[in-house]
Amino acid sequence: MERAEYLYLTYSFDNLSPADFEDLSRDLLGRELGIRFEAFGPGRDGGVDGRHASANHKTILQAKHYRISSFDTLVRIMRKERASIDELKPDRYLLMTSQPLTPLRKEQLAAVIGPSLQGTDDILGNEDINGLLRKYPDVQKSHVKLWLSGAGVLERVLHAATHNFTTLTHDDIKAKLSVYAENPSFKAGRDILESIHVLIVSGPPGVGKTTLAEMLSYAYLAEGWELVAIRSLDDAFTHIDDSKRQILFFDDFLGRIALDARALSNQDSGLARFIGRIRRTSNARFILTTRAYIYEEARLQSEVLSTRAFDIASYVLDVGIYTRRIRARILYNHLIVAGVPESHIQALFKQHAIKKIVDHDYYNPRIVQALTRA
Repeated sequence: MERAEYLYLTYSFDNLSPADFEDLSRDLLGRELGIRFEAFGPGRDGGVDGRHASANHKTILQAKHYRISSFDTLVRIMRKERASIDELKPDRYLLMTSQPLTPLRKEQLAAVIGPSLQGTDDILGNEDINGLLRKYPDVQKSHVKLWLSGAGVLERVLHAATHNFTTLTHDDIKAKLSVYAENPSFKAGRDILESIHVLIVSGPPGVGKTTLAEMLSYAYLAEGWELVAIRSLDDAFTHIDDSKRQILFFDDFLGRIALDARALSNQDSGLARFIGRIRRTSNARFILTTRAYIYEEARLQSEVLSTRAFDIASYVLDVGIYTRRIRARILYNHLIVAGVPESHIQALFKQHAIKKIVDHDYYNPRIVQALTRA
């Protein structure tokens, strides 16, 4: 695969939740029109998934993710939306759908939508969206979940993951992508890796440290880097090759060391030397994960890990801090993947159950996963 081959893929959008598809729609059409669409929280949208207002002009965007459903289903849903559209009276109404559309189908939808639609050019189907993704590759690249689910990239990820993590299957990777909630941690982690080549992802158990590390690894993999999963520092020194572009991944690295002074002292100097080597080469990136409490205990016991000269703290990205929106998206994606009907999710919202879960002191993505699977 050539570097950034994912930019030329054609997508079906199957692995995106409706909320993911709305995000993509706002970003793409916002770039195409040179405007910023407002986004809205969960609940009945009243025909609005994105809104832009300037002076006396109001543009409304609606995104309908009905890839798996039939075109007749989309038409039926849009007939129900007609009253809301007429009540909004937008100066311009835009519809984006993951459904493949022909000119005839666009005409049928136009008749249903009514006078708020300026023309069938303002109805964008699967092919139109893929065209915009090719036109704006930076938007495509910013939606990690989208391009990682592309067939060519997914197969490359699967091949590397099977080689490095023998328990992962095609379905495992697709399942992780389906529930993954894109958040600023990905960009922050990527920026650190590009700046100083080393990233330690720390946080409480179950918050998604390994998932973030895997997503970052897969992103480099999609760009032609070699993924090397290591289980010890000996593995690291054995496999690093300055002639190749390599992303090295060490999961739960402190959990593999008995945290007594002797065991840690035998490891920390080697870790410091290896990180120093990584930082000096442009062809290597190193991602490590660790539980926050183990990391803090190790720093108390290790002169190397605590010294300012090593400055390991500058590599740390704590993913234990999620905004309410990200927490809600993680919950929503798990509910969608579990097959919970949208009407039931709306009922949870109306009864304020979503808020109670999202704001709970013990909210944890691993608990959300366990309960929604059950």
